[in-house]
Amino acid sequence: MKKAIIFILLGLGGYTAGAQIPQPDPDTTAVHFLIVASIKNLQEVSAGRLAAQKAIRPDVKSFGQMMVKDHGDAEQKLLQLAKSRGYNLQPAAIGDIQPDLNLKKAGPDFDRLYVHAMVAGHNNTVQAFEAYTINGKDPAVKAFAQQMLPTLKAHLAEIKAIDEKIKDQVAK
Repeated sequence: MKKAIIFILLGLGGYTAGAQIPQPDPDTTAVHFLIVASIKNLQEVSAGRLAAQKAIRPDVKSFGQMMVKDHGDAEQKLLQLAKSRGYNLQPAAIGDIQPDLNLKKAGPDFDRLYVHAMVAGHNNTVQAFEAYTINGKDPAVKAFAQQMLPTLKAHLAEIKAIDEKIKDQVAK
């Protein structure tokens, strides 16, 4: 009887632990993906503009400028693709997105906060694009995701390298 109770409790513990782990969004529709990708582009452009203005480290400032250019270009391609496929993206998904309030208010910690946000954001974006390349339903949107992945992965590698430099400076 004790073994049965322990087995049941362990089994329920597994369900509880599984419920706490965020699961990827199963929606693989093209419109959903394009909306998410558009919001991510606009967030990167907005935060990149702020970094180009507020960053102290030249590598962080340069990365911010690259985000404005690369994600601005990606957004234009995304909008052209959506239009060519007849997808109507809501203005909220393609409108003006402001940088995170913590970044706007960040003083001397701006560089560290921006880099941390970029590492997390690009990890998430790479995962979303990889997921669509595997599970996506629209071949043209799937091709767009595949085309963008190398750039996104390069951004992630670069921001991780900057993050390591910042960590090394703080540790000294």
